[in-house]
Amino acid sequence: MLQVQDWFLVGLGGVFVIFGLALRLTSRGKTELANAASTHRFGGAIQWVYPLCTGLCLLFGQLPRLLGAPYAAVGFFDAVGLLLAIALAVLMIRHLRLRVR
Repeated sequence: MLQVQDWFLVGLGGVFVIFGLALRLTSRGKTELANAASTHRFGGAIQWVYPLCTGLCLLFGQLPRLLGAPYAAVGFFDAVGLLLAIALAVLMIRHLRLRVR
């Protein structure tokens, strides 16, 4: 049963990655990037990064172990996932701090 839940998390991570890339590549996303660049706003320029990082964290946390990767590879991807989570937290704090001003 737990392996089914792990595959569900991998699927959810894939959905988040696709959603983040879709936000970046659509015409609305490109317009928001241009508007944010012209007004020097930080948060509007990277709104597509939040779902992308979340999806990559989910993928890196589950997929190598489920595919039977060696212990070193699983440890490496766990470390990369942790770094992505920390970077996401820093970006969210910075975005909220700039939004409050």
